[in-house]
Amino acid sequence: MNILLLSGSPRKNGNTNAIVQRVAERLKTNHNVEICRITDYQINGCLGCNHCQSVLDKPGCWARSWTPLYGHSYSGQLKLLMDRHVALFKFVGGSDKAVDEMEIKSFIENRPVGLIVSCQGPGENNTELVQMQFRKFCESSLAFCLGTYIFPWCSPDVIGSQFSEDTLNRIVCNVEAQNK
Repeated sequence: MNILLLSGSPRKNGNTNAIVQRVAERLKTNHNVEICRITDYQINGCLGCNHCQSVLDKPGCWARSWTPLYGHSYSGQLKLLMDRHVALFKFVGGSDKAVDEMEIKSFIENRPVGLIVSCQGPGENNTELVQMQFRKFCESSLAFCLGTYIFPWCSPDVIGSQFSEDTLNRIVCNVEAQNK
């Protein structure tokens, strides 16, 4: 299976990228894994021009998640990318209806996507907003939500961070289950 790990962290040697590396190492034995650091690319915010909706047979200007927690949400870098996620699906019918009543063609329909969040504080009463945003992303794009995985109490200098082996193993197990 081909796996793309997108890191939304602005810190190349931060906690999020350290977690991405650990997960990638565990998955590389059975899968083709590619890591993409979105801060290596210039990604601008969505202009709302709807050009991405005019070509029905191709995804639009979106490329796809791992993020440090900033203000209870995605990093600014990942937020720009998430704002462009509308290019991954097309509204092909019912544009005068509520989103859940529209006919949608999605380029990631039923594809597994997961969210990993590293944060310096607790997971509880801290990550609910980003988890809700991710669930809404999965719902609107018709993607299969592989889950959200929280790594709380990460040290700012990374050295003191203790990444949960149980959570790392759960990520790998959930990915492996998709390959069967």
